[in-house]
Amino acid sequence: MVADRLDALCADFGDCSAVAYADLSIGMVLVTNTSAKLSREMLDGLCAEAGLSLGTDGKANIGSHPATMGFTASPTGSKVFVRAEAEPNDILFCLCSSDIDMAAFMPAAKLCLDEISGGTS
Repeated sequence: MVADRLDALCADFGDCSAVAYADLSIGMVLVTNTSAKLSREMLDGLCAEAGLSLGTDGKANIGSHPATMGFTASPTGSKVFVRAEAEPNDILFCLCSSDIDMAAFMPAAKLCLDEISGGTS
């Protein structure tokens, strides 16, 4: 179940407070982890921000190819965006503290998304 995988990612990385699975082709969040307390407006805004960061409709907003991963960081936290390999419109976006181990988190988020998007979870 998708929510279970998102919950597990948050449990494995305590510095991650929210994870959402979204479809960029429709600009909609499909599922969030169960403890995420985000308004629909905030989710929609984060989905739009992910589209700006990663690119949509096979077009890059930054660079020459749509990105597969991206993040923004500030002293108070990070936003992580990950695109699925098999389904390029499937993405995860994650809200994390500034203390998260990004080198460990990024591959775990990518694996989580690829399992969800590929239907193996």
